[in-house]
Amino acid sequence: MAVFKNRHFFVSSIGDQVQPELFSRQKRTHSYQVVYFPDPAKPNSDMNEMKFKLMDQFLELKDFATIRDRNFKPVDGALTVTFDVWVWAYPQDDTPKQQTLKPVNPTAKPEPELPERMKRIGGSTHVE
Repeated sequence: MAVFKNRHFFVSSIGDQVQPELFSRQKRTHSYQVVYFPDPAKPNSDMNEMKFKLMDQFLELKDFATIRDRNFKPVDGALTVTFDVWVWAYPQDDTPKQQTLKPVNPTAKPEPELPERMKRIGGSTHVE
């Protein structure tokens, strides 16, 4: 995203929504509002210029999420932009995982090796 020098913005969270999904996952929508305060010497042209810059360049939060549902409106001499960020959340699984393979029957004899002319393919044995 381009650097906006000497620009004045106010960013605030305006709401959150949670939709349950399968397997305890959630689709979370975080809504934000950005207010841009234009140059008082040329407010309309400055707001239009910033609106088009934001339309072209404010597309994602890098390595995090895509910006969705962007809306641009002039309100009381300032440019107001609202947008959503979607995040899919799921519970953290702290269950201990299997660290090593333990033989089911440690006294069992190992399987004999197949002759070289026989190959295992997809769970069955084929002879060439």
